[in-house]
Amino acid sequence: MAAVVPVVPAGPSASVERSRVERSKLRRELGRLDAVALLIAAIVVLDTVGTVARGGAQTITWLAIVAMLFFVPAGLAVAELGSTFPRQGGPYVWARLAFGRLVGSLVALVFFVEAPVWLGGSLAITVVAVTDKMIVPLRGGWRVVVALGFVWACAALTALPLRAGKRIPLSGALAQVSLLGFVTATVALYAARHGVHGVAGGDLTPTWPVFVAVAPVLVYNFLGLGLPSTAAEELRDPRRDVPAAIVRAGALTCALYAVPVLAIVLVVPAEQITGLTGFIDALAGVFVVYGSWSPLVGAVTAAVFVWVLLTNGMAWIMGAARTQVAASLDGVGPRVLGRVSARTGTPVWAAIVGGLIATATVGTAFAVAGHDNAKYFSVVLALSLSLVTLANLAVFPALVRLRRTHPDVPRPFRVPGGVAGAWIASGLATGWLALALAAALWPGLASAARDAYLPPGFEGNRTGFLLTELVLIVAVLATAAVFAWLSRREDVAVTPMSPAREAA
Repeated sequence: MAAVVPVVPAGPSASVERSRVERSKLRRELGRLDAVALLIAAIVVLDTVGTVARGGAQTITWLAIVAMLFFVPAGLAVAELGSTFPRQGGPYVWARLAFGRLVGSLVALVFFVEAPVWLGGSLAITVVAVTDKMIVPLRGGWRVVVALGFVWACAALTALPLRAGKRIPLSGALAQVSLLGFVTATVALYAARHGVHGVAGGDLTPTWPVFVAVAPVLVYNFLGLGLPSTAAEELRDPRRDVPAAIVRAGALTCALYAVPVLAIVLVVPAEQITGLTGFIDALAGVFVVYGSWSPLVGAVTAAVFVWVLLTNGMAWIMGAARTQVAASLDGVGPRVLGRVSARTGTPVWAAIVGGLIATATVGTAFAVAGHDNAKYFSVVLALSLSLVTLANLAVFPALVRLRRTHPDVPRPFRVPGGVAGAWIASGLATGWLALALAAALWPGLASAARDAYLPPGFEGNRTGFLLTELVLIVAVLATAAVFAWLSRREDVAVTPMSPAREAA
């Protein structure tokens, strides 16, 4: 039986009624474990471990530093924001409440564009490289076929009813933990039989050149803490589950990143580590311990790796789609992107548009990079990094602003230390993001050998690299400004829920 579509009256209250109708289709299906799985799927993304491992043993030191000075304060800030303002759209809601329509529009649109650009960019080409190297050789047009198949599999999974779809990130988190546990055991077995590259104490000493190369990617890797809050009205108890999920997922995240990075550093010679295939090369290197079974073990492991990447992509598309739905229901974006399916309770149209953006990214990246996988990977990774850090620059300052403008809203969780603690958490998170954005747009920032940091395919062509990044960024900023200017609707989505409404 077809769903009955309510008739929404025209006039000043039409946007209010439209938002109410669409939000009524959302289903509270997500529990605390689902929120933890979403965070792991969003934060622990293995397509970048080769890039950070290029810093050698120092990467472990910088991982610890960035975790303490960025990840921890960022987690505290998001725990307060997500539990205090548990509204669909998460980061969009916080930014618009704090800074207004234009900033909210920017945050929503950048999240909505960045996720499919990353999906069709560095994530898709990683899947192509893994498949080509460890499962079956890919030649010619098959690379495009695999990339597009991966993109639309993510889009299709995002459109599933939440009761079924929520199991995908959970399975990905379990697969990720199992994969890294298996890799750890294999590296230990390899070390016992063949030895590994030694790591001296001096190799761990942090230096600026390595910092400039790996710190922006580490900051980028640790973003995603707000993803469960994008589905806040689909969480059963967001006020409690958001802070609890951040604590639980955060405890696993550093270890889940440290294991593959350490495996690469110990197994792959430093001069052979690449951003795209570093982890894959490490796997191929240690699997020799399985003798004649190594090709089969490698293929199975690669298939699990691809599944993990698929769940990573799905988690981000889920979050990005819901962020734009919240903005569009608030009038800041096309009305079609504010639709929620009555049959599935999910933003099907936003998922389809995300798939189209990812498809365009695949086509553009292959056209620019040709058969150069490394160039494809590096261009889109830098672009994705620039976009997501740009969006989050407005998120963490919202903590301090909302403490002042909405002091009476109940805060189930507060950043410790009062006003000073909020300023420190917000300042540290925002400062790291600004540094990451600057280093992404200008590789080799403040380094004597700046051109040595340019990504593969852009050697000696800093202007070309910068233009490649800025064209899309400027286009997104301009579109966000247009959406904000065209929006004249009432602030529906950003009003904090009252306890009575939340209980209902």
